[in-house]
Amino acid sequence: MKPTPEHSEVGAPTDGRPTDPALTRALSRLLLVGPLLAIGLMITGAILAAIQGSGSVRHSTSLDDLPGLLADGDPTGFLDLGLLVLLATPAARVIALLVAFIRRREWLFAGISAVVVTVLALSAVLGLTLA
Repeated sequence: MKPTPEHSEVGAPTDGRPTDPALTRALSRLLLVGPLLAIGLMITGAILAAIQGSGSVRHSTSLDDLPGLLADGDPTGFLDLGLLVLLATPAARVIALLVAFIRRREWLFAGISAVVVTVLALSAVLGLTLA
């Protein structure tokens, strides 16, 4: 069955141009590895918390504290890093799509992706400075 605009792959061009299988594989890998890594980090944090007998973890940590927490084997560091990886996965996909759209000279989609990346970056900067 030939894909039609109503039945095309998600993100695939609907104007008859071929899809990029390498890009599709890379994005699929990114969306698979990101959450799996995040889950692994959070499970590690939960296991460390159980082993160390700490029923709870710190509620507030900063990015500056993260390397030290990880080096010390603190469960909070692993849980926080897992959450960061989980939150960064969709942003990484948008950045990868931005690069792909620029390479394919699809300027409309590149522009939309650039706006989304800008909004995400501004949100992160504001969140870090206002926290």
